[in-house]
Amino acid sequence: MITARVRIYPKLDKVVEVRDFMIGWVKLAQEQGENLALAQRIYSSEGPALIVPRRFDDLAAADARRRANLADADWQARLATLGGMLREPVRQTLEESLVGLGAGLGPIGCVRRIFFHPAQDKVGELRSRLTEFVQGRQAEGHHGIALAQSIFSENGPILIASTVHADIAALDQVRRERAAEAQALVESVAGLLRAPIAIRLLEPVVPFPS
Repeated sequence: MITARVRIYPKLDKVVEVRDFMIGWVKLAQEQGENLALAQRIYSSEGPALIVPRRFDDLAAADARRRANLADADWQARLATLGGMLREPVRQTLEESLVGLGAGLGPIGCVRRIFFHPAQDKVGELRSRLTEFVQGRQAEGHHGIALAQSIFSENGPILIASTVHADIAALDQVRRERAAEAQALVESVAGLLRAPIAIRLLEPVVPFPS
């Protein structure tokens, strides 16, 4: 699976307006059969941001959607309206799923995304270690964890581990219970990284279609 992830940065006095605008746009796209969602970054040191992840079966399907958007007058008009409310340009990344989320997760109220930046000659080794870790967690019954890799990135390869939780309290419980395991993982991959691990938290606003 390929996920095209759009990051939107509202002006500080337009956060609520942009959020409402995107809720309407995402819900309309869902009604038209698109597999996308809307989330808002929380506890961020980078200012407010909205995230639109859009799922495709493969890269060809993602590119077909991109081409269709370029020819869609309504889509272009909405994009122009949105642009007037932003503090910096929209950014987009592509991610390929390596290990998907398990089934039967229930409602999701919080998403944690952990970014690993491998050294250029350590990409395969880091991917193997993280894949083994994530698959091991799922084998233990923890299905709310996944792994993806960025593709076509100007910032070099990035591996992203995601965990989903019912709410912040549930995330904090897991964080405390798994602190030793998380520290061991960080120490085991430290020599494979070119930059520090980064963590971002997201709150779903419009969930993916069920």
